[in-house]
Amino acid sequence: MLLKTLLAKARHYHPSYQGGLSNHCSMTLIALERMGATPERVKSYAFAYLARMEPVGTPGDGINAENWRERLGDESAYLDYLGFFRREIGRLNARAALRAYLPGLAAGLAAAAFHPIIRTAYGVIADDPEEIAVGLAYWASRYLALPERPDMPAELPFASSDDPLQVLLKTRSWPGLEFEPDADALIDREMLRAADTTLFPLIAASLEVDDLTLERLRQTAALLFLGADDFNSLHAVTGLHAARILSDFAIDRRGFAREVWRALLALYLSLDRPEIPSAAAAAERIAADLPDWNAILPAAVASEDEHAIKLVFSCLAESRAGGGRHYRYLAARKVGLLSEQPASPPAPTELQSAAPDAAAGH
Repeated sequence: MLLKTLLAKARHYHPSYQGGLSNHCSMTLIALERMGATPERVKSYAFAYLARMEPVGTPGDGINAENWRERLGDESAYLDYLGFFRREIGRLNARAALRAYLPGLAAGLAAAAFHPIIRTAYGVIADDPEEIAVGLAYWASRYLALPERPDMPAELPFASSDDPLQVLLKTRSWPGLEFEPDADALIDREMLRAADTTLFPLIAASLEVDDLTLERLRQTAALLFLGADDFNSLHAVTGLHAARILSDFAIDRRGFAREVWRALLALYLSLDRPEIPSAAAAAERIAADLPDWNAILPAAVASEDEHAIKLVFSCLAESRAGGGRHYRYLAARKVGLLSEQPASPPAPTELQSAAPDAAAGH
């Protein structure tokens, strides 16, 4: 099978390059194939993309089941984590390994602007254990721990709500959260910098997490990207798509949803709290005669922008999972099929204003 062969070739390259940018090749190939790209298109995309990536070394054996938590967030440990998760998947099988290690990795899922969880989820979608191993190793080595407080007050200073959108909107008037984004920083580093160690845990705790929280977070992510329409907020949509896929392996689904919420909150704060339309306002904005998926998907498949390809694939998947017309609007907007929205230029990178030669991924 062509896709399996190309994914195996892509694994000869590191999941990141140029100091932390994300290699999107495997994820984009899966998205292209699922959206109906011809074999020739998938193959040509892979070879053109991989020509710019950095070869990876041999998986190591320095990490085992006893010490695997000790090097979380250590980028230099990637190959040791890759060896470890390959062995664990061989011992347990891929799905059992996900159930075993998701609890320990969940608190770091903001890593690399959600790309490790996206790559892991795409491994699930493609039913490829080797891709899952790469995703888990990438996740562990880029693990991003957001602030917690051991001294949480008995009563929170902010009114609680079960609606993440309402909590995000309240932060727009809370003092002490002002943030000036750094256009030259990696997204996840901005997320960590914006997550004030005193206020962030209090805000995060004001969301009442229940069995519907992940669904509400998906809706909020779509509304955030609909309103902000920028490169960083796009990752809320693709990240929440991945979170939905991986939630099937979460033993504690509410605990997993809590970590997804904390990551989305950090992303929002790093954007300096843009205005987000309500669902009703968004519905009014979305035209009745949206382009059909039969027009959107070919436009995405023809795109050279990996972010557009992945965004449209996520929107298609989320729409099919009950996300509604918001996702078709976002997909059509991204590939320039809406009259009020010209086709977006290729996104720079995870570096929000990267040099031209870094435009292959983030």
